[in-house]
Amino acid sequence: MKSLPKEFRTFFWLITLSAVLVMGYSLYHTTWSLGQTLNLLIFVALAIASESMPVALPKGGYVTVSYSIFFASSVLFPLGMALCVAVFAGASVVGKAGKDQPLFKRVFNASQFVLSLWTAGLVIQAFGVNTYQLSLGSVTVYLASALTFIIVNVTVVALALGFLSGTSPWSIWVSNIRGCMLNFAALAPLGLLMSMIFFSAGIFGLLLFAIPLLLARHSFQRYIDMRDNYFKTIQALVRAIEAKDTYTEGHSTRVAEYSVAIAEELGLKDDLVEGIRYTAILHDVGKIGISEAILNKREKLADSEWEAIRNHPVIGEKIVKDIDFLYDIHLGVRHHHERYDGKGYPDGLKGEEIPLVARVIAVADSFDAMTSDRTYRRGKNVSEALAELRRVAGTQLDQTAVEAFIKVYPQLDINWKTLHGGSDQLGVTAQPALSGSK
Repeated sequence: MKSLPKEFRTFFWLITLSAVLVMGYSLYHTTWSLGQTLNLLIFVALAIASESMPVALPKGGYVTVSYSIFFASSVLFPLGMALCVAVFAGASVVGKAGKDQPLFKRVFNASQFVLSLWTAGLVIQAFGVNTYQLSLGSVTVYLASALTFIIVNVTVVALALGFLSGTSPWSIWVSNIRGCMLNFAALAPLGLLMSMIFFSAGIFGLLLFAIPLLLARHSFQRYIDMRDNYFKTIQALVRAIEAKDTYTEGHSTRVAEYSVAIAEELGLKDDLVEGIRYTAILHDVGKIGISEAILNKREKLADSEWEAIRNHPVIGEKIVKDIDFLYDIHLGVRHHHERYDGKGYPDGLKGEEIPLVARVIAVADSFDAMTSDRTYRRGKNVSEALAELRRVAGTQLDQTAVEAFIKVYPQLDINWKTLHGGSDQLGVTAQPALSGSK
């Protein structure tokens, strides 16, 4: 814990102490019976099993199918008992998932589950649904309670991850809430159905839910795997392209890193940020149609060779434009060498005629070009490159995007050595001009 950021440690103790108080108060006001306790143990066992099979989310954190069990327990049992399910589920993870969870993470997960479920339980109590009911009004209350749990849960996790990583909790929240809402849409009705079956058929009916719970978990894992494989396929394609031009190895990855940082600083919607990431990764895909002799030429390029280089955005657009699931990124690929003053290529677009995705990538691309060594020149250090961005803002580059990058760049300095293959963050050299680069 001592090695963790101070902000996270403070937040950790705030969440933990709050959960302890909530748990103590709820248990004190709960009346226990032997029958309910035995039934509760079944819910605890199912919840622990579910938490032991997590599905990782794109920006940190994870989801499981245990929410349907939490939801059902909050419908069927007094709030103090339902919170016991949450505590044991968070603190008693087993198997591979358990090996990856230090004590502080188990405590934090148990605490945030307690607070999320307690808040959701307050919704049920506020509308006077004190026992299991099946009517339109009670079902509406149950679903409102389920939505409350999801929102509180994602908010607490996003704040924690933000404090741990130093990134924007809002960005994490927006990214993860989409996945969680998909999870919610599947698991909230399943949890309500689980409570109905248990109420009418008892514990044996509940055990039948092991299979649908596993199927729900499998479906969500497949969705996350598809996203991951999709991105890895794109990265593999880009690595194949960069293998032709050894002096730009890692360029597209760095441009993607910078572009996403700009997009998030501009407050763009998560879908657009994701589209910008894919566009940035593929922005130079058209170089696959350019001769290696031209790409790696040490001498000054002939006019015909320069025209071939200038044609790579058009080639890239042709490669990606018919792939429906790549959004409209072909526009970003085609126009990332346009200039804000209209003197760029291939179409000479000017100002906001240039798609926003292309304007963002142009800033990231220019910075990385200036801070990367090539065969024919040494380049600028970081301070010089940022000063050059300021100089051309409003002429070659979108001023708003430049200002966003300059503001957010200090947060990316820590990744410089990783992104640039070990170069010192203030000693990297690169080409001196934004225009005229390959």
